[in-house]
Amino acid sequence: MKLNKIFPVILIAVILLASVPFLLGLFWPRINDISTGETPEYPDIQPQAFSQPFEKVFDAALETSKAMGWNVLKVDRNAMTIEAVATTRLFRFKDDVTVTLTRESDRTVVNIRSRSRVGKSDLGENARRIRAFQAEMAKRL
Repeated sequence: MKLNKIFPVILIAVILLASVPFLLGLFWPRINDISTGETPEYPDIQPQAFSQPFEKVFDAALETSKAMGWNVLKVDRNAMTIEAVATTRLFRFKDDVTVTLTRESDRTVVNIRSRSRVGKSDLGENARRIRAFQAEMAKRL
């Protein structure tokens, strides 16, 4: 092929590749640390409250963490926390996840924090992870 035919293709490819970060920014906020009820970029991600006994909710949270394929590192019933590592599918990045339970009168409230170890943006992965966890918890309880 002649240079005059290859050059426009290369130029278009460079322009498209350069615009990818901008386009991704339109879909996902530039954030890599999400907590239920504390992340203004995701106002829909709020803590879950369950009327079941604390032990039952804690067991469901632990089962859900394992069912999602997370590597559960620490389970502390006294501190009411579960610490785990989630691995992304495509690039195998490790993300830290903490599930914290609190007792509020007759309810057990479940908060989740999901934080990427690498990068400034997670392309919505942490939000998807929290939503999936919450959906599974709702099914179990």
